[in-house]
Amino acid sequence: MAVRAPRAEQACRAALERATTSDANPWHDLLYNRLRDCAVPAVIDNDAITPAASIWTGSRLWLQAFRAAELQEGDRIVIAMPPSAAFLQVLVAAIWQQLTVALAPPEGAEALIETLDARALVHPSSDSPHNWMPDGCAGPLRPPHALRTAQRDRTPNARFLLRTSGTTTDGTWYALSDANVLSVLATHLPYFCLKHARVVSVLPWHHAFGLVLDLMPALLSGAEIIRDPEGGRDAESILALRDAWGATHLSAVPLTMQRLLAHDEGPGFVSQLQGGIVGGAPISAPLADTLDGSSLRVGYGQTEASPGIALGDAGVWAANYLGQPLGCSVRIADDGELLFQGQNACFGTWTTEGLVRLDPDRWVATGDRAKRKRDGLYFRGRKDDSFKLANGRMVPASRFEATLKEAFDAAHDAFLFSPDGTSIAVALCWDEATSPPSTSKIGAHLGPLHARLAHTLVLSPNDWPTTPKGASNRDLLREKLHKRLTSHAASFSQ
Repeated sequence: MAVRAPRAEQACRAALERATTSDANPWHDLLYNRLRDCAVPAVIDNDAITPAASIWTGSRLWLQAFRAAELQEGDRIVIAMPPSAAFLQVLVAAIWQQLTVALAPPEGAEALIETLDARALVHPSSDSPHNWMPDGCAGPLRPPHALRTAQRDRTPNARFLLRTSGTTTDGTWYALSDANVLSVLATHLPYFCLKHARVVSVLPWHHAFGLVLDLMPALLSGAEIIRDPEGGRDAESILALRDAWGATHLSAVPLTMQRLLAHDEGPGFVSQLQGGIVGGAPISAPLADTLDGSSLRVGYGQTEASPGIALGDAGVWAANYLGQPLGCSVRIADDGELLFQGQNACFGTWTTEGLVRLDPDRWVATGDRAKRKRDGLYFRGRKDDSFKLANGRMVPASRFEATLKEAFDAAHDAFLFSPDGTSIAVALCWDEATSPPSTSKIGAHLGPLHARLAHTLVLSPNDWPTTPKGASNRDLLREKLHKRLTSHAASFSQ
């Protein structure tokens, strides 16, 4: 008689216990019970269905290849493949062998072999002598000519190397341990309701959000994983997958949700979803209003938090809402910055000097300002979005932007800057169908800065530059608005 595998969250808690009390690989039971001789989870991509048993079989081929090459626990490899069943086979084998797995998109991955001092690369088409080329779901097509000789020690306690999105910098490589990731899975899985789920997966699997809070929960819960080839960039593609395969769950960044909800069929689709997370960028009041009452949840985290810090209740939405702390302790510093502490805090960082281990009991600064309101957390802007006026006064721009978004329900976003180092300008992202607030009403929410408010500008959502996640692209906004003010001044002088 077959032994029924424990529920996913129970299995993750047991694996977490092994990760913190023994040297045994905590993933073995998890992966064995979920994949071997099973039909689900199944990965659907490019109209092909790959059941769990086939994922398992392919992972054994990769495991044989890794062992034949004498890769050891803690050897670093880079997996740079498109999201697919083949990607999953390589990932399962690497975790099983306890390699340190660096995940990256295929573009530009060859340089990461040196950056991360990796021994090998897995890439669909690279000419690197250190590359393993996959043969679809049939294992390796050919091995590397030779493994690269690493210059630094193996990193057996670092299971994943994941890079931040780098929307404001080049990004940082964070090292996540088994316990880091398993702690987030154990605390978050009970809220996901993934039994018999059909998950439309649009998030990149080489980022923490897509890997830990989208792919892994679906994998460990035996869900059907329907991969969107457009990565959430096209609402038509998501709706076509729904029509072809059905869908019960969708996790996405706000920009993807906005695109979907702008489609005629989008609101109906979203209302029928049984679960999913929206996170990665602040939530605007119009988006929160549209999602209110749905089965979707707001989620908040960062790569260095593996990436879980807070999660909202299903259907509870508000502008700038981050959710309630989950799986960690949080506190707000005197300057308003949100800090967290717990098993989700990353094991270390990878730098030019190699792996730098961090104190597991430290309080981690998120760089985000937040406020508490009842049991929830609300975003109050990034610390590094502040700017200084000519008189030396520091202006916490994003804090005022958060205030404006909360004050005006129709505001999709807000942006505050100084065009000349002395005066203040405010831009609002506003639908053309309604009238924006007056300058005096905007100034009333700026405190003493209202006296410096010289310009108010309005851009439609289609004209408002954003990052791929849906947050304001501050550099492009500043350039666009400076041009508008300069053009207006020139027209006025004529």
